[in-house]
Amino acid sequence: MPVLNEAEGIGPTIEELMSVGIAADNIVVVDGGSTDGTPDAARRLGVLVVRQRGKGKADAIKEGLKYIKTPYVVVIDGDNTYPANYIPNMYKFMLEEGHDEVIGVRPASKQPLVYRVGNRALTMFFDALFGTHLRDVLSGLYLIRTEVLRGVSFEMKGFSVESEIAAHVISTGGSVGEVDIDYRRRLGRKKLRPWHGLRIAMDMLRLSWRYNPTSTLFLAGGLLMIPGLIVGGITAYQFYVLHVDHFVNAIMALIVTATGFNSLLLGLLSMYLKRMEFRLLKLLRSRPRQ
Repeated sequence: MPVLNEAEGIGPTIEELMSVGIAADNIVVVDGGSTDGTPDAARRLGVLVVRQRGKGKADAIKEGLKYIKTPYVVVIDGDNTYPANYIPNMYKFMLEEGHDEVIGVRPASKQPLVYRVGNRALTMFFDALFGTHLRDVLSGLYLIRTEVLRGVSFEMKGFSVESEIAAHVISTGGSVGEVDIDYRRRLGRKKLRPWHGLRIAMDMLRLSWRYNPTSTLFLAGGLLMIPGLIVGGITAYQFYVLHVDHFVNAIMALIVTATGFNSLLLGLLSMYLKRMEFRLLKLLRSRPRQ
């Protein structure tokens, strides 16, 4: 449980975790330097509290992973927004379906409009980059196999860590499932701001570059179509309306547009080839070992 100044929500969150059968000595609270008494509130309930090295949610999860001895890990925010009673269902679903990660999907109706739209847009962006069909990749409640989580590099800091974990699972042939959950109003001050969405989107692009650089490079090359079409449109207007000839500009616009279009097609082809690779890895992992 990564926390920073969550004195209001930490107690109810821990108590709810213990109410579903999670022992106190299996709960690790990683504190990022709280000044409101969050660590003391957690210690009073008998859980392990450790001080985070580094800064941000990714470093908190990385630090907490050092103390995990169980084969599965639940990551949950400490603001009491995620009901812990869904964890047993997530665990059962993981075992039945053979997933490596199970994400708790928040109902859109329980989120403020700006966050609802932003979360949906970012999830769709992630789906487009990695060929998935997820509904809430940025959820703060998820269950994951410990062995898989230890393989994550934690290069993305802050609120992008959930997308990095999901990208790692998918890109190594793993499987990500989702379970619908409820969602409550947080206790305490909200830290995620709308402008953080831009940083998350940029980090998703960085993740796509890491796991599928060829596709990202070609798709970036497809942006050449924009100046090519602009120059071509201006040249066409001058030719047909003003009767001014700019053959050099026309040739340059045609070359740039064609280059961008070819790059876009190659990027899409590379993306689908990468998706095929993900599916093949998943198929190979699912085959019984002899």
